[in-house]
Amino acid sequence: MSTATRPRNVTAAVLGLWLVLLCALGTGDAGAQQSGGTIRVLASWTGPEEDAFRQVLDAFTKKHHIRVEYQGTTALREVLLSDVRSGTPPDIAVLPSSGELTAYAEQDYLAALDEVVPRTEYNPLWTPRLTENGPVYGVAVKADLKGIVWYDSARHGTGDLPALAADSRQWCVGMGDGATSGWPGTDWIEDILLRQQGRQVYEQWAEGELAWDDPRIAEAWRTWGEEFSGTAAKTALRTDFRAAGKKLFAKRPSCALEHQGSFIRGSYPGPHRARFVYSADLLRPSGSPSAAHEVSGAHEVSGDFAALFKNTGHTEQALELMRYLAQVEGQRTWAEHTPPGSAKPFSANSEVPVSVQGNDKVAQSIARTLKSSSLCLDASDAMPPRMRLAFQRAVLKFLSYPDAERQQRLGGLLGSLEKVHQSTEHSQGRDRGPDQPWPSTVCH
Repeated sequence: MSTATRPRNVTAAVLGLWLVLLCALGTGDAGAQQSGGTIRVLASWTGPEEDAFRQVLDAFTKKHHIRVEYQGTTALREVLLSDVRSGTPPDIAVLPSSGELTAYAEQDYLAALDEVVPRTEYNPLWTPRLTENGPVYGVAVKADLKGIVWYDSARHGTGDLPALAADSRQWCVGMGDGATSGWPGTDWIEDILLRQQGRQVYEQWAEGELAWDDPRIAEAWRTWGEEFSGTAAKTALRTDFRAAGKKLFAKRPSCALEHQGSFIRGSYPGPHRARFVYSADLLRPSGSPSAAHEVSGAHEVSGDFAALFKNTGHTEQALELMRYLAQVEGQRTWAEHTPPGSAKPFSANSEVPVSVQGNDKVAQSIARTLKSSSLCLDASDAMPPRMRLAFQRAVLKFLSYPDAERQQRLGGLLGSLEKVHQSTEHSQGRDRGPDQPWPSTVCH
């Protein structure tokens, strides 16, 4: 060996030794590296919701030494679909509907979660399956109550509400929400159907067993159309749903009521003044007395469902995070780490005490209702994504019709939705995108 080449070889040897040491020690959190590196979580939470969730992930990392990379996006469905089709899905995705989750499960993208989800602590609605007794493919890590109406308690008492509800101008309504605009209208129609026809008809429709042009479905649409005519419909079409409820607390409010889920309270500028009543107290059913009695204890709910994707290379670590998010410890941590002034999340886990809501009486009431024995999932959330999107678009179209033509054109609109319904029943194949299946159950 010549003296000219020896320094280079020594330098190479030293560099090689350093590389070995670096690989052994890792970079950043050594404990996280030793446990398998970083897992990726995709969800729709941004802003204060993201801040609170990151606190939960930090607590998990501190305890289990597993690093978590979080990505929050308002275009969740598009981002996830792109990632899945490119072969790079996240380890965990939190989906805003059980329908989308079961669609991925049906195409064999998801891992079963039976070993990490405590079934006895969850109503079956919160743990989606493809069949009634089949494996669990997801778990609701957040829950919300629907079928409720908000008002400003500083301006109105409950005695004022029936008269306000009878005036369409007093409803704060916005249909806007980007690619999913129209969903606040689907909430209205679902709620009205549940009150008018009862749980059985609601279940049949949500599970794909009832035609969209059935007279009972049409009646719910007509009832809603009568609530929103003329100026009220036009205002709803040009208003973003996030802005609608803020009018409740304006110095000179232009409306007094908002039909919206429990999550909306966190965005109100005066959350401490916000109170709610159940929509059943204001939206009286026009169906039979037996139907009204049947649904008197049924509450519509929605959730954010976490799912674990297969073959990402971090299955064991991701399962540990799923276990943490589903069990009482993670749920309590989430509530306790919510920033002051922000709404604490509601848990679907029956073992999480109502006391995590602190002294907030309104939140405690919602938490108790979510532990009710009679719950029904938001119907459109449980439907195949293509059906849900068609429903949302139909709502926008229905409101855009002139008042004099709306009822006349309803039949054609529902006929078009029925065609989508029939096509989702018969479409098959892994390459068609996540459009199936219809849920096996929506009420429990």
